[in-house]
Amino acid sequence: MRGLRCVSALVGRVQPLASTGWYRSVPRSSTCLTTAGFGGPRFAQQDDDYKVWAAYQRAQLKNEKLWKAVVMDLPASGSDDKKADPVVEEWDAMNEAVLATIKMSVKPVHLHTVPSVDTAKKAWDALKVMFEARDNAQLLRLMDELSSLKKGDDENIIKFASRAKMIRDELSMLENPVDENTLALRVLSGLPSEYGMLRTVLENKDVKLVMSDVTAKLL
Repeated sequence: MRGLRCVSALVGRVQPLASTGWYRSVPRSSTCLTTAGFGGPRFAQQDDDYKVWAAYQRAQLKNEKLWKAVVMDLPASGSDDKKADPVVEEWDAMNEAVLATIKMSVKPVHLHTVPSVDTAKKAWDALKVMFEARDNAQLLRLMDELSSLKKGDDENIIKFASRAKMIRDELSMLENPVDENTLALRVLSGLPSEYGMLRTVLENKDVKLVMSDVTAKLL
């Protein structure tokens, strides 16, 4: 079948992407419509890599004019014989290629999410639902960490501020950004009593706070 020939051409060697722990499949060259050179990073060791994986795959599939296999269902056939309909045949080839690419780019532990689905759209949606549920749990944990942020006895200001920024960065990855003023106020509220006077001065300034300025004044 045309679709199967296209899919087989996608299976090439695997190469690492720098030192990130990610991998991408490097397809063999082909003149088939659905085998243009796209691959993508595998899920690395952390589940929150899903957003990077999804962004990469979306960009690659759009570049290769294959994204519609993810966002569209099987088109209605204008012929009684669906196999003879060129529109359906083209969609089938794209669907098989994209579905194979999705399966090849996820870790084995995630393959149980996609084996029973027969379209790229269903596979994509299933992965999205699973990881969005995990994102919500992680989001709650990070929000709790930020709201209860306290400077440790063995932490200097640089380390404390860096820990706060790391939480902010993780929240941004989950599409829940924290602005500079809010982050600075959370840092100030987590300081011990010996910073009381300086904290009061900074908290009562009539301008929005910037983390770099606040950190410099606390040193």
